[in-house]
Amino acid sequence: MARDPVDLQREFYASRPHGHLQPRFADAYSARLVARLAAEIGLDAQARVLEVGAGFGRFTFELLGHCKSVVALDLSEEALARLAEARDERGISADRCRPVCADLQQLEPGFLDGPFDFIVGFFILHHLPDYREAITRLAPCLGRPGRMAFVEPNRRNPLFLAQVAFCEDMTWAEEKGMFALGHRGVERACLAAGLKPRPTRRFGFFPPQIINRFAFAGRLEEGIEKLRLLDPVLPFLVLGADSSANVGGSEG
Repeated sequence: MARDPVDLQREFYASRPHGHLQPRFADAYSARLVARLAAEIGLDAQARVLEVGAGFGRFTFELLGHCKSVVALDLSEEALARLAEARDERGISADRCRPVCADLQQLEPGFLDGPFDFIVGFFILHHLPDYREAITRLAPCLGRPGRMAFVEPNRRNPLFLAQVAFCEDMTWAEEKGMFALGHRGVERACLAAGLKPRPTRRFGFFPPQIINRFAFAGRLEEGIEKLRLLDPVLPFLVLGADSSANVGGSEG
């Protein structure tokens, strides 16, 4: 009998230290991804944000540099406990950063203190048993107008295969979803949830080990992103959609 994906995900957090997912005080890679997402979606300083799949908070604290508050949603109590510890270490108030433990696939309307101006996630959709169902459940949590956006791996980039093979904290069983996730499927899921898809954006080039070690890597990456020939295989996708007062129900 196949094991419950939720149990597997909780086991994932508890089984290893996951150093590459831990929040750091100086993490240029995380800062760069969050800044790019913030620019793409127009994240503003007064926004209330729901971050899904927040985990240990690697991207959460960078998000707080671009918005008013974040509700950090994850299904792992262990990961959220670490996030809360890191929040307190940074002197961030609980009002600005509130961890909430819940299974996104079972999220019910009214459970969260919404609506939110933005719903975002970093590398979460490809881990979900059914990202379409998750988007459907998230849509009512979004204000009107509001914006939903996710950063996901680009399955056309061959280096992700090497990353899974050589990173000791990653396994094929946990990451295989990235090779099934495509922007067209996400667009269809957003339309079915009554949202208007935004154009897919691709960006990035270097892994965190390079970005965090060499200051010039970010500038070099910006130049590489401008090369049209490489655009289809740039490693990160920004997938998103908008809600509006005249978009409702399951219309699309």
